[in-house]
Amino acid sequence: MKIKRVSALILLWMMVFFSSFSNSAEFETQLTNTTDIVIQDTAIWRKINTVPDSLPVSLETLKHLYQASTPIKTSLVNQSGTYAARLKLNNQAALPANWFVRINANFVDQGLGFWESEQYLNTAVINFSQHGDNNTPVLMHTQAFELPLSQQESGYLWLYINAEHFALPLSVDITNSASFYHKQFITNTVTLFSIATMLTLATIALILYVKTRLIVTLACSAYIGLHGLGWAAASGLIDDIFNIQTINTSYLGIVIFPFAIASASQFTKLLFNFDSLHKRLEKLFNGLSIVCLIIGFILPLLSFSIAFTISHIIALIWVPLAIVIGIKMLASNDFRAKYYLLGNLMYGLSMLYYILSHSDVLTGQRHAELIVMLALTGDCFCILLSLAAWLQQKKQDYSRTYYQARIDPLTHIGNRYALSEALAKVDDNYIITFIDYDGMKLVNDEIGHNQGDALLRYGAKTMTNALDSKGEVFRTGGDEFVWLLNAQLFSDMPSAVEDIGRMMMHCQSAMQSKWPHSGISYGIAHARESSNQSECLALADARMYQHKRSKNTPPLAENVNG
Repeated sequence: MKIKRVSALILLWMMVFFSSFSNSAEFETQLTNTTDIVIQDTAIWRKINTVPDSLPVSLETLKHLYQASTPIKTSLVNQSGTYAARLKLNNQAALPANWFVRINANFVDQGLGFWESEQYLNTAVINFSQHGDNNTPVLMHTQAFELPLSQQESGYLWLYINAEHFALPLSVDITNSASFYHKQFITNTVTLFSIATMLTLATIALILYVKTRLIVTLACSAYIGLHGLGWAAASGLIDDIFNIQTINTSYLGIVIFPFAIASASQFTKLLFNFDSLHKRLEKLFNGLSIVCLIIGFILPLLSFSIAFTISHIIALIWVPLAIVIGIKMLASNDFRAKYYLLGNLMYGLSMLYYILSHSDVLTGQRHAELIVMLALTGDCFCILLSLAAWLQQKKQDYSRTYYQARIDPLTHIGNRYALSEALAKVDDNYIITFIDYDGMKLVNDEIGHNQGDALLRYGAKTMTNALDSKGEVFRTGGDEFVWLLNAQLFSDMPSAVEDIGRMMMHCQSAMQSKWPHSGISYGIAHARESSNQSECLALADARMYQHKRSKNTPPLAENVNG
């Protein structure tokens, strides 16, 4: 019986001992010249249940909070609150060295570090809060601070953090100066390049909107620009530039995201002309835009953890939807879809990598945010390329419509509308020649309308070649044509009439060589003979009929009348 009691006491003591040991386990790190350590074990963190109203003013206060805290049993992914950690560090470098500590969390409202040296009485205090990091190295996406240690110095590094949300596993990096500055250069350079590129592309799209007033260009500008502004906020760039103290601007990226997707929905609808070709898809993307806008206005009223979750749900819906639309439109031989699909595939794969890098599948993967930003930058390039392709197609459609509206489909010369535009552009020194074919009815009746069309085409080509650079030929209807000539190319009106007559005879001879019964009647009028273009055209028309009647009058009748 006594043996059982003793055994029970020993077992109880062992449980208490090992429990106490596990709760106060030391995480000791030896710092050498080549140190580049990533501490991913979440057991170094303890959750502070009683959150103070302000930052701990002393190491003793933090120690008291640490002792009253509870160990965490799960990852800090997608959690919020206040946490503390204690790390044992030993500087084994041969000389005094500066180490850099990086807390891998996108959002840190309050961050405080204490260095408790075992060799020296002084205690170093480092404030790496989002609003108090003016004396810490500028590093996008994370918070970092410098920790100078003397030769063979050892001690405890105490960490205190508070945030509405931790988007990453709260790992801690400890690196030497060379390694840190290398990572800082890569991180900041890639971030600034990506943000600057996105904002530049958005500006280009906005300039296109100012010039064209097309809503699709405005939607494209908002799509790209809001993504750029969102990452500028989430990376901490806005806070570093403007040092805004009232709010933590790194949270704004999540709040902006629904508005970016609303713009992306409208851009997709307009890019592929769903408003006129696919009414169901138009309703789908309009509905998604409305939902995203409503969510965007509601998010600031919710806790950030909920806003974070909602925005990522929107991303999980949008990216597959955009990829499916890209595949569908590419299958329909829509040339714009190749850029759209490529961009969204890059973005989707980067988001998948980002998710896996914070899971057990790809543990230890670094620079997840940078990969997402580079992929998004590529996506924005592709989006602008798809917009450029859309604008090019619209330009071609407009040119085709413009051509069809102003070019006669049979003879391929200008029509009556083109003549009106040409008359509107000339000054008061022009000559109009009104032309009407002779013998068209005879050609159509005896050898067919195909030959009549051939006569019209041949005559138009012959007259165009005869005029050369002196003017233009227009078909105003049926077998009626108009020459619009520049009077400045002739010395005077009598010489102009002679030159035009010679050209007419040349054209008529060419036509009669193929169609003997054909001919040309014409009338010439100068701009100064009338008060406006309509009168000048009417005068040339009247003279053309005089010429035609003169050719149809029998010689005997002329003698009798004479």
